[in-house]
Amino acid sequence: MAEASTRTAATGADLHAFIRYRFGMGDRIYGVVDAATDKELAFAAPRRFGQTIHWLFEDGSGEHMLEVAPYLVPIAFRTTYPYNGSGYLDMWAERLGSNAGILLITSADTDALLSHLQGLFHATDDEDHRYFFRFYDPRVLRVYLPTCRGADTREFFGPVRRILCEADSPGGMLACSSERTGVKIDEKPLQPSGASAQQGGRS
Repeated sequence: MAEASTRTAATGADLHAFIRYRFGMGDRIYGVVDAATDKELAFAAPRRFGQTIHWLFEDGSGEHMLEVAPYLVPIAFRTTYPYNGSGYLDMWAERLGSNAGILLITSADTDALLSHLQGLFHATDDEDHRYFFRFYDPRVLRVYLPTCRGADTREFFGPVRRILCEADSPGGMLACSSERTGVKIDEKPLQPSGASAQQGGRS
C-alpha cells in the first residue's frame, strides 16, 4: 500500500525564513536529494538553475544507478527573498512531506562536504560488511539521530553545522545540531514567511 502523502502547503518564502533564522556568516546551504524518490527535484538543479550536482557514489561505482542515485546539490541562498535562483527553494518547499531529501547548513566547500557525505553513505558494519546508509531519507534520519552519542555525533556531522529536514508531523521541520553529549533536535512548525525571523536569536 502506498504511503499517505504528508506534503505541506509551505511556500518557498516559508522555507527561506526557516533557513535564514539558522543561517550564519560564511554559511552555505546544500541539499541531499534522493533521485529515486524525486528525480525532478534532483535534476532540476542543473537543468533549470545551472547548479552542478554531485552524486554520492564513489568514482567508478554505481554508474548504472545514475537516474536513482543520491545527489549533493549546492543551493543558491540570499538573505532577502525572492532572489535569482530562489525557484529551486520553492521546489523544495512544495515537496516537504515526500521524504525526497534533507538540507545542510555548513561553511565547508563542496569538495570537503562531498568527501564527508560519501564516507557516511558508504558505511561498514561491525562485521566489515559494506552497505549504503540512506541518511538523506528523513524517515531514516529521524530514527538514527536520537541514538547518536558523543564521538559518534561529531563523526556523523563532520563539517555540517545544521541538518534541516521535515518532521514526522505534517508541517513540522527539524533543526538538528551536534552537541557534546549527542544531537540537539528542535522541532518547529514551518511558519508563514517572516515569522521565524521575528523571533529573537537562532536555534
